[in-house]
Amino acid sequence: MTPSAIAIPARVFLSRRPRASRGPVGRGGASRVVSVRAAAGNRLRGKKEYVPTERVASLQNEGAYAVLAAANALEAKGKDIVHLEIGQPGFPSPAHVVDAGVEAITGGKTKYSNPSGIPNLKRAIAEYVTRTRGVATSPAQVVVGPGAKPGLFFPTLALVQPGDEVMYPDPGFPTYRAMIEVAGATPVPVPLRPDGASFDMAAFRSKVSNRTKLIVLNSPANPTGGVMPREDVEEVAAIATSADAWVLSDEIYSRLTYDQSEGATSVYSLPDMKERTVLVDGFSKTYCMTGWRLGWAVMPEALAARTELLAVHSYGCVATFTQEAGVAALEGPQDQVEQMVSEYKLRRDFVVRALNAIDGVECPTPAGAFYAFPDVSSFGMTSKQIANLLLNEGGVAVLPGTDFGANGEGKIRLSYVGDMDTLKEGCARIAKVLGKLSSEDDADDSSKEKKSKDDSSYIITPDSSKENVGNAMPVIGGGGGGLGANMTWEELDEKVNTYPMDRKFQAIGEGGQSFIDEVVALIEKSLGRSVPSGNVTTRPSKKGKYVAVNVTVRLENGNEVLEVYGALKSCERVKWFL
Repeated sequence: MTPSAIAIPARVFLSRRPRASRGPVGRGGASRVVSVRAAAGNRLRGKKEYVPTERVASLQNEGAYAVLAAANALEAKGKDIVHLEIGQPGFPSPAHVVDAGVEAITGGKTKYSNPSGIPNLKRAIAEYVTRTRGVATSPAQVVVGPGAKPGLFFPTLALVQPGDEVMYPDPGFPTYRAMIEVAGATPVPVPLRPDGASFDMAAFRSKVSNRTKLIVLNSPANPTGGVMPREDVEEVAAIATSADAWVLSDEIYSRLTYDQSEGATSVYSLPDMKERTVLVDGFSKTYCMTGWRLGWAVMPEALAARTELLAVHSYGCVATFTQEAGVAALEGPQDQVEQMVSEYKLRRDFVVRALNAIDGVECPTPAGAFYAFPDVSSFGMTSKQIANLLLNEGGVAVLPGTDFGANGEGKIRLSYVGDMDTLKEGCARIAKVLGKLSSEDDADDSSKEKKSKDDSSYIITPDSSKENVGNAMPVIGGGGGGLGANMTWEELDEKVNTYPMDRKFQAIGEGGQSFIDEVVALIEKSLGRSVPSGNVTTRPSKKGKYVAVNVTVRLENGNEVLEVYGALKSCERVKWFL
């Protein structure tokens, strides 16, 4: 029979009445035929609408790309912008790496390759890991991907499922939460200690449960530049072993450390951790190969085999000539890497000094990566408001700390990959803009305006007004892109938030210790439980009149958010809160 002999017009199917005897509903029966008819009719009328599945409904863009787009739009209008928002190395790919890639192309290495990587690159990676982590590693454990993100995403898909919990750093790389949610597991964000070097280990211990299936590490870290102390890595390893959990260690910045003679401690290198660890690394940061799209992951062989299948059915394979360039990067001279790290250290030291010279800014010294993560909470504005102000008024692009999680509130991230002239100009612009900001001594006069200001971190309920700011409800990780349109607080909260969750509240007012005590007491009373002293941090205003009180609490549901905000709103001494 020829193909044309069985080509029946769609209208024939649409005109037939479904018969109940054709099968049960949902498996080819009446309701399915009716739904097909309706869908086809919508297509014919051009009315088909896309409704996201639960798997992707909560996905958000990376903040770096959003800020870059906004900065580019301003540049298109003629505004001069200093870019400190993107973690793009400011050095070119090493010449011998470029030569190897070009030679591979001209030599005809432009065909399909093995989905898990070409043999000589897998061998080079295994030897590199054996040498740098001190653990014997075989090529069969290696899966090569187009960048490091597949090494994060695919093993997560292969390891966790609904009902499992995954612990990850907050603030942290946005892909961590995205991959957890797509896999259907429950994200469990863990706050960091004040300098951003490691988890708040007390909080970490409290969040481990019998449902913990995977723990995500990132050292050196994005966005803080922190490097976990060896003792913390060892404790995480011990807890993972005790809980029978896996560890996914994102070590993309492993070669970029400045103050540790031994570098960052890899959990993969610890005794008995090889069989429960996924080690992720790549070429983008160390070898300035962001556009080459080349990364890799090392894991137990059985997991590697399953991860390779995800590669087979997604991207298929990585370009062969790109992989040949990766071999040259690992096996060739390393002097450019060493020179780059030395230069980054000089730039880091300049940026940290320049930021700490600004009244009201506190910047810890990052021990790795190429990011600074200063605290700007003393200005009484949200991280997003500060970042927007710096971009629109100062012409300098940085990222709000909340782009990396709720616990990034009060911080901004800037990258010091640019040359020294760029960094000097950027820091000068930041100093100029922040220097113009009134101190919290003016908070009383401006608090009403600040409270009512529209910001994508908040959803205003229908009965809100500029005077009724207590109805501005915080939404973690949502609010943008029309997600909250025509939705009640309860509907939006259920859609974008996952409980239990940690939330940092900030209140600013006068009174020193008495004010601090009152804020903590209000929150404790509203929740009906005590707040650990380690969850309370404070910071005075630039002139000492006001104090910012930051209280991190674990919330069980959205109603508790409302209770805390209601309590803070009712306190006359609270001049501003978020």
